[in-house]
Parts: sequence; structure tokens; C-alpha cells
Amino acid sequence: MLRDRFTRLDWAGWVASPGSRCAPLVLAFRELEAPNQVLLDERSAAHWALGAAIATGKPAFAVCTSGTAALNFAPAVAEAFYQQVALLVVTADRPAALIDNGQGQSIRQERIFDDHLVGKGLLNLEQTLEWNAAVVDQALASLRFGPVHLNVPMAEPLYDLIPAAESGSAESVLPAAHSSLWPSLELPAWLVSARRPLLVLGQWSPFWGDSLPLIRELARKGWMIAAEPLSQLPSDATEQLEDTLELGLPDLDAVVSIGGAWVAKNAKAKLKGCRHWVIGPRDPLPDLFGSVLSRSYAHPYDALKLLAAEAPDLGSSWAPRRRPAPASEGWQDMAVHRAIAQKISSGWDLHWGNSTPIRYANFLWGQDLFAPGIRHFGNRGVSGIDGITSTALGAMWASQRPTILVTGELSFLYDGGAGLAFDALPALKVVVVNNQGGQIFQWIEGPRASGLLDRNFGFRHRRSVSASAENQGFSYRSAGNRVELEAAWPLFMSDSGPAVLELFTDPDASEKAWKGRFGA
Repeated sequence: MLRDRFTRLDWAGWVASPGSRCAPLVLAFRELEAPNQVLLDERSAAHWALGAAIATGKPAFAVCTSGTAALNFAPAVAEAFYQQVALLVVTADRPAALIDNGQGQSIRQERIFDDHLVGKGLLNLEQTLEWNAAVVDQALASLRFGPVHLNVPMAEPLYDLIPAAESGSAESVLPAAHSSLWPSLELPAWLVSARRPLLVLGQWSPFWGDSLPLIRELARKGWMIAAEPLSQLPSDATEQLEDTLELGLPDLDAVVSIGGAWVAKNAKAKLKGCRHWVIGPRDPLPDLFGSVLSRSYAHPYDALKLLAAEAPDLGSSWAPRRRPAPASEGWQDMAVHRAIAQKISSGWDLHWGNSTPIRYANFLWGQDLFAPGIRHFGNRGVSGIDGITSTALGAMWASQRPTILVTGELSFLYDGGAGLAFDALPALKVVVVNNQGGQIFQWIEGPRASGLLDRNFGFRHRRSVSASAENQGFSYRSAGNRVELEAAWPLFMSDSGPAVLELFTDPDASEKAWKGRFGA
């Protein structure tokens, strides 16, 4: 029954982790016409599936055994919820009568993800096949703009053969046209009368639609546009507002936000109190500036299309400004990220780690240093360091696009189960910038003033990722200066398998370069 219901969707792929209670699920899914992978670590497996969905625009799912295995899906579920990604997690379970009765790997798992789901299905062994089929259909129909949990109790025996799939195909359970899912939009009256409006375009899926022509139209009408590389826009079409604030922020009287996360922390603070219309496909619709006047539900592309068509022409066009920065000297994080940005050509997918890497990406994108035609991705839904390598691996595995991940050494070490896969890894290129700890905590004064910066906040260390990389199946190279980087880069990029290039930098020189990036 499960397999036949699952054939109604075009899956990016599915990922399983070893276990016994999930055996009937694995046997049922093995004939799906979708790639599948086995990952030892459930936390990594769920992030692989997340990456597959992100990179293809198709839903993906992860399946695991019962008990604590299911709990390990939680970080990816939370990320999918806030990044609005179609991720399904299928957890095997013990029959209800065995829960809390001393059975191994049995926990109260029916509601473990409830606060971060857009839908769920709880199968019941005491109900009919038709009843359970309806539960599965309803759960899969919810699989849009967020994660869904399907919990499946299993009674022994677990390894009976699964009958062959029925011939023929059924219609997809997902609605085909996104425009019909939401009520029609109208511009609020206070926005129509605005004279200095700003559009904030957040993280954008390449599969939502081409936003560039609509952005150009709004700029022609006089709208200011703020975005970052995760918007999938070219940098010359928008303002990287975080770095241009000191050039002077116009006296804005309205802000519209569409899309996902927007990293710019200082810009959010500067816009506090400005009248705000937030639009998205579902809750939560974030109050970024503490001043929401209107909330509306719509597909992001539909919302942008309406705004471009209906916004009044203000009589003058807008063009982005630039706050120029001199090229950093020496060998530190800024120089390393600048070199990487200038080496990556059009056509690549570029995944960014959280904390400092995504902020270097924003800065260098605002300096127009990336080639056009690069797709930028990052786990900015929750913005944690969980599963960053796993997400990039899953993305390349499903999309088959050339892919690079730029991440920190703590993130890479933390996701040490990413490469523990049963089958060969995709040829992901991972640049690990090793600045001996959590560099971002050196950028703010609180941790330093506490006297616990190195130990409790930054986790200062002298470790390398070499052993972890090789244990996971990556080839390994390193560089500690510009000459070594230039020698290692061609070998790293031409490697036919998954490869890690670890770049060692000085944390104090890196802090100084970041804080003085505009010559201050």
C-alpha cells in the first residue's frame, strides 16, 4: 500500500539508514523509480534528503527505524520547515501496545516533530487498509513548502516479501497549479501611497520562477531592492544593504518582504519600525522589523509578479549602490574567500556553511566578485551547523550538477557522518576554512568580555579535518598560504571523486581583516 501511494509523486530521491523495524518500508520502497542511498547516521541521512529536495525542486524523503533513530531527523525537519522545503520523514514504530513497556528502541514518537511540520500521517495497525491509505494520501498532499512526518507502526514478522507493485501509474497527490492554492492578493492601501518603498527578496528557490525580470521592473518603477546571493539574483540587480548602510539609507516608508531568510542583521535593526508587508506560502510569516501591518499568503513568485505589475510607477528608476572595499592583503579568511570566489566559474552550485562563510559570501557578492550563473545555497532556515556537508552531498547526488561547499572546520567535524554512505559519494568539492575555532564569536564583544571566548564560545583548537575527511571517503589536500593554494586548487578541482581542500588561516589576522574590510 505504501509503495503504491508513493508512486504518485516524482521524487528527487530517498535515503535510508540501517535498522530492523524499518525493513518492510525499505522492501516496499526499493522499486520506486527514484535514486536511493543508505547512510549510517540518521541525522546525515535526513540532511541528504533535504539537499536532494533543495537542488531539484522535487520532494525527497528519508526513512529510518524506530526510537532514537527517529529523533535524529529533527535538525533536518526544523531546517526544512523554516526553509520551506518539501521533505518527508518516514519513521518506523513499534505497535502502540509496546510503547512504555520496556521494549528496545521504543519511544513516544508520534508527535516528536509536531511544532515544525506542515502535515503528518499516523498509521494505525488496528484500522483497515483503506483507512491507512487515506492517511498516507492526505499526508503526501500536504508535502509542499515544508516537511511532513509519516509514522508507521510495524508488527513482526518484519521481513515477509512485499508483493510486486501494481501496474500503471496514478495521478500525483500534489496540486498541480500553485496559484489556486491561495486567495487573490491586493496591494495594501498604505503601500500604494508609499513614495520610498523597499523590497527585501530573501532566500529563493531556483524552481519558484525567474525573479530577475520582475526585479528589473520594480527597479524601473523606483523601488529599492535588497537581496543577498541566496536570492539567486545577480549582484548588479540589487543592494547588499548590510554593506551599504553607511552610504546613507533613504527615508523609507514601506518594506515588502518575500522569500526565505535574509541574513543582514544590522539592516534588520536599521529598518525597525518601518511599515511592513510580509508575504509567504504559509506561517510563520516573520515580523523582521517589529512593524508588520499586513500579512498575506501566496506563492513567492505569484506575489512578486503581482507586486511588479500593480506597484505604482514612482517616476524615477533606482540603481544599486556599492560600498567599495580594498583587496585584503596577506593570508587570512578574507583573502581565502576572495580567492575562492574568483576561481568558481558559471554553472556551478555553491553551498555555503553557516556562521562566517555565508557572511563572506554576502560581502563578496556585494563586491560583484562572483561569476554570473552560479546558484547559491545555504541552510539559513535555522542557520545551524548541523548537516551542512550532508545537505551539499545530497544536493549533488540528486541534481548531478557540479557542486562546491565552502564551510568551516567545526561544521565539517560536526557533520562527520555525512560521507558514511553505502554507495560511492558524489564528487563534491569541499573547501574547509580552518581558522582554529568559531571565528564569528571573535566578531562580537560579549564572548571576548566574558573571558571564556576560546574555551566555551569559539572552541579554539589545533585540529585538522584530515582524518575525518579520509574516514568519510574524501581525498584530502591542504594549503597554508597563497602559493600552496594555487598549487593545490587545480588538483582539487580535477579530482574525479569527492575531495576536501583544507585552508589553514590565522584567527586573529582573519578577525582584523574582517573588521577592517572597508579600510576602517
